[in-house]
Amino acid sequence: MRILIPTADYPPIEGGISTVALSLSRELARQGHEVTVIAPHFDGQEAFDAAEPVAVVRYRGYGLGWLRLGPMLRATWPYLRVTDLALGINIAYGGLIGWVGKTCFSKPYVTFAYAYEFLKFPKASPLGWFLRRLYAGAERVVAISEFTRDRLAEFGVQPSSIAVVLPGTDGAKDISAEAARRARERFALECGPVILGVGRFVRRKGHLTLVQAMPRILERVPGAQLVLVGRGPRMNAVIQEAYRLGVREQVVLPGRISDEELAGLYQACTVFALPTGQDRRGQVEGFGLVFTEAHGYGKPVVAGRSGGAAEAVLDGETGLIVEPNQPDALAEAILRILEDPALAERLGANGRQRVETTLNWRVFATGVLEAVSRRP
Repeated sequence: MRILIPTADYPPIEGGISTVALSLSRELARQGHEVTVIAPHFDGQEAFDAAEPVAVVRYRGYGLGWLRLGPMLRATWPYLRVTDLALGINIAYGGLIGWVGKTCFSKPYVTFAYAYEFLKFPKASPLGWFLRRLYAGAERVVAISEFTRDRLAEFGVQPSSIAVVLPGTDGAKDISAEAARRARERFALECGPVILGVGRFVRRKGHLTLVQAMPRILERVPGAQLVLVGRGPRMNAVIQEAYRLGVREQVVLPGRISDEELAGLYQACTVFALPTGQDRRGQVEGFGLVFTEAHGYGKPVVAGRSGGAAEAVLDGETGLIVEPNQPDALAEAILRILEDPALAERLGANGRQRVETTLNWRVFATGVLEAVSRRP
């Protein structure tokens, strides 16, 4: 099948939607489909694109905001005529282009829903109406969690057109114990337990709550260290809070790191924690790909009860779920895992097994195509 993926999110852009676009395109190619990705142009990406198993066509103008749709559509147009299926990774760009392909060439398209991209628009607003038109024209709307499916239905999308397909991960990268040791050395981690969090520094990710939990954790586990990987607007607030609480020495903030270094930290950590919540605009986690990444390394996870996070992490089975913005409850959950190696091992093993059987890109890609074939 000839599959077209027009997207505004693709490497080197970071984030969950970019990960979906990249991983889904690779898996579809592995399954024998002819895949073309239309992605934003950035200098220095030629070697990356050449190594991909798909055809990558880059368009300029990403910095134009909403106006980037023009060059994106121009780059996509020749492929719309001949594709068998378009996958609109992001509704406002890929979804709209899919709708154009259906209108002009009778080509089917699928849209994806993550939660934040439509929840930020009131249902009765003109943009809300516009997005519902794009969803209605799709063969299927793929929701990444049951939470997202329910919010879509409340938004006005026909429930019969929505298919829930949980995303996943490629599993643990094949690195040695030596690589994990080097990661500890690279980031000056001592021999004590490591609490790892990965994600953009925004309010709903819960970085501040993690720092606020550290004094209580250190009372019982003095050698514990917190490593928070990522960047974002809340990073300075996190640093200031660490100084205020006297735990700055135990909080490591490496910023952006390489994939190999991140794999080393996943391997080296004792527990992965990100107490997700919601921001002032009501934005929540649609699922939480970083939780599945941690599961892939066999690590127990502590997550916040936010959106679809409780579908990524099964409470008491693959990790522990806590209420957001509750430092004491978060500290107790992390301490349960740090102080009970048998619990940590059981949660981690269950998480890895779930990745191997369910939460992986092979299952996700197959589920997307099966959802199209089961069109109501």
